[in-house]
Amino acid sequence: MIKRFSIRIKLIAAFIIIGVFPMLLATYIGVEIASGRLEKGIEERINYAGKSAVYLIAKKKTELEGVARSFSGDPRLRKVIQGGVNIKFLWFDTPLQVYLFNHENHMIFTSTGEKFTRPKNPAEGMTLLRTQSGSEPWPLLVFLLPVSDQGRPIGTIMTGYPLGNEFLNDLKSVTGVESMLFKQDPSGGYFSIETKGRLDLPDEILKSVATHGRQAFTKSSRIRLEEKEEEYHALLTPLPDADGRVSYILFNGISSSETLSRKLASTRFYYILIFIGVLLSVIAGSALGTGISWPILRLSSGVKAISAGDYNQKIQVRSRDEIGELAGSFNLMTDRLKATIAKLVENQNYTENMLRSLLNGVMTIDPDSMIIRINRSTENILNLPAERMVGKKISAVFDQDPSILAWIQEGLERRQVKEGMETILHRRDGAIIPIELSLSPLEDPVRPAGSKTGLVVLIRDLTEIQALKEHIRRQDRLAALGELSAGIAHEIRNPLGIIKGAAGILKKDSSSQPPRFDELCSVILEEVDRLNDVINDFLEFARPRPPQFKPQNINELIRGTIQMTALQIEKNKICIHENLKSDLPLIMADEHQIHQVFLNLILNALQATDQGDSLEITTRHLKELNQIEIIFADTGIGIPEDNLNKVFNPFFTTKEQGTGLGLSVVSKIIENHHGKIFLASDAGRGTRFNIHLPVAEKFDSADQEDAVRTGSAK
Repeated sequence: MIKRFSIRIKLIAAFIIIGVFPMLLATYIGVEIASGRLEKGIEERINYAGKSAVYLIAKKKTELEGVARSFSGDPRLRKVIQGGVNIKFLWFDTPLQVYLFNHENHMIFTSTGEKFTRPKNPAEGMTLLRTQSGSEPWPLLVFLLPVSDQGRPIGTIMTGYPLGNEFLNDLKSVTGVESMLFKQDPSGGYFSIETKGRLDLPDEILKSVATHGRQAFTKSSRIRLEEKEEEYHALLTPLPDADGRVSYILFNGISSSETLSRKLASTRFYYILIFIGVLLSVIAGSALGTGISWPILRLSSGVKAISAGDYNQKIQVRSRDEIGELAGSFNLMTDRLKATIAKLVENQNYTENMLRSLLNGVMTIDPDSMIIRINRSTENILNLPAERMVGKKISAVFDQDPSILAWIQEGLERRQVKEGMETILHRRDGAIIPIELSLSPLEDPVRPAGSKTGLVVLIRDLTEIQALKEHIRRQDRLAALGELSAGIAHEIRNPLGIIKGAAGILKKDSSSQPPRFDELCSVILEEVDRLNDVINDFLEFARPRPPQFKPQNINELIRGTIQMTALQIEKNKICIHENLKSDLPLIMADEHQIHQVFLNLILNALQATDQGDSLEITTRHLKELNQIEIIFADTGIGIPEDNLNKVFNPFFTTKEQGTGLGLSVVSKIIENHHGKIFLASDAGRGTRFNIHLPVAEKFDSADQEDAVRTGSAK
């Protein structure tokens, strides 16, 4: 315990022990003597107050008896009692209370207005009554004297003096000691008549006063008032009533807090001596301790500063002793440490910047399968913040991918390099992405040879690469399909023309033919026309016309398309909701091709919905992307999840009469307009297409006015 303190504090403590201890001993003895005298003085004051109280009560008893005997000899009093004289002519010249009772002990006069029955005991003499004076139940000290007329008892005169505030104030003014009256409650305890504070006494004191009726002095009486409690040195005087029961206790006491303050006042000189002794010891010890410990303290503070990261510390000690040599070695160590730390920080910053700039995820794992470090790309690929990975077991991060977990565990155990392992990652947000893993042992030169090593895991997101590969494959297929479609369409169209012409000629000469001949010719012509439409779609898909860009109002293009399909919408009894944002910026688009996009999407929605379903068309401006978004959302049957990746493929259709080119053409047109189309569908709930088209940034004002005027005309 002592070893933890500094040299200066130890020297100061030594001076205090040597110089102050004798002074403390002398002070203690002096305080004890003074305290004893003070306690004796307090006890004498309280005893004097008790004697004064007894004297005042005795004095009042004498007055009560004298007044009663004085009035009892007045003939008018006897006449009043017998009813011969009106009582208002009787005057009692005394400050005491006067009561008259007839021979039946009924009160016939009171000087206070209070009425009560004459006490049975005593027949004559002094007693204490429990009565109600004002608002407080103060005890009433009375003297009863029977009144006779020619030897026949005719009544009683009673004189009284309440032991109330006036009595207590007189007693306090004479003695300077606090005086209170306590009344006994039904539970046997005593409470103050004035403050309602409860009196707590030791059992032996309470028994001496309440049971035996003796005065008692105590140093441990307590008065409780609500949550406040105060202790007193007190003398307790019992006040028995007519039945001999101690219903009241006269309390004369001095608060212990007052005695403590006086004790402190009487010992102030000793405390001043202690303070001076301690102060001188501290000054002397500080001066000596500073001279000895200052160089050591400088070294200590320097070491603490370095441990806190401040490497600019220099210890200036001019002495040539061992402490001076220690200070020089400390300064040299600080310079070398500062240079080493700077180099380490530089290397660490370089490593951090390199890891931060890597597009691939980097994860380091210790031999206990604990993740100790990751870079930002790892957070993005796994879609998890660093605090949910660093310091966690790999089993807590890759719990949904047992194959990845097995590869990492194998890499930790076998310490082998593995590259290019492609697999699927199941993220916590539900996304499934393709990744490539590479594993490399993390060698630690501090660990002994043959011990477990950590592992560096490289994570490469293959989503964009696979999407690009798929896009290239799709473009190749589309190009080949386009060339094939153009050749086939050309080769088919010529025979179709011949078939259509021949069928037309046969239909004209059908009068001499069998009855169904004309009907069959009509079927041939209809199917040839339908096949021509399919060939036109092939050609449109295979060799699309380059878009003719002009400023267009997207809302008006949508309204025009809805008007074109109004009959079909009404026939299918589908509800169209237009949620078209006003004041949208214009786009650069080919009016015919965009109409074709909207027409295909509306017709697809009509074919995928039943009566009572709805199609909501929404437009809005994506300011952060500088694009216009168009949303077609229906409440139809939706698209099965297995078909979502196929709907934009050419010739893919689930309709008996479909060609599978409608959405392929839509995708191609949107792509040629530098836009994007997104599909979301929930089988049984509906389908939503989101189209993003760039806002027209630069075009002539004349073109803009023309687009607005055209939109208004529509």
